[in-house]
Amino acid sequence: MKFRKIDERRSMRRPLWEAERLQPLEEPPDPDFELSERLLDGLQWTSAQADGSLDQSLVRSTDLSGTVLTPFEIVDTTIERSVLSNSRWERATARRLEITDSNLVGWQTQFSLAQDVYIADCRADFAGISIGSAKGPVVFERCRFMNATFLGDFSKTVFIECTFPGADFSRVANAKGCDFRQAELGGITGLMSLRGSLITADQAVEIAGELAKAAGFKLA
Repeated sequence: MKFRKIDERRSMRRPLWEAERLQPLEEPPDPDFELSERLLDGLQWTSAQADGSLDQSLVRSTDLSGTVLTPFEIVDTTIERSVLSNSRWERATARRLEITDSNLVGWQTQFSLAQDVYIADCRADFAGISIGSAKGPVVFERCRFMNATFLGDFSKTVFIECTFPGADFSRVANAKGCDFRQAELGGITGLMSLRGSLITADQAVEIAGELAKAAGFKLA
């Protein structure tokens, strides 16, 4: 089992797949699919609607823009240098999933369950990310979430070097333990829904005015 280090105290499981076992997928999947140990490399799978599962696979340089997957189970899978813009994942179960260097602009995802999910170096402007139940770490690193929306349970989420200009957290139901200590908090709306989150003293000073306004104080 492979692990990714989050910080000095925490780690998370990484996807398990073996490159030599992956079979290339030459055509977009059927509307009802079950794929295991597959390589999706340079595939054009756009504006489709399907349901199914993807397991122990690598998705590389693939265009999934506008595709709707519902319900969708994705396990032990790596997605890299791909386009998920304006796609939708509904009733999604994700375990040991990594998404890196990808375009997530307008990506709407509803994780019924998320466990060991790592998303890094992605542009996720106007995205909508919902987590119904977080059973393990969910880590976002070096992502931009301009005008993005967050909903649900972010208690096991870590944001590292992320920015949130205009992002809306007002519908987050549980933020206790959510780690923002290495993120830039300027521009967030819905700060009062983030009670219980971890921030530094310096961050608290930086957002003091925004917190006061969110609490109903009138600055004079």
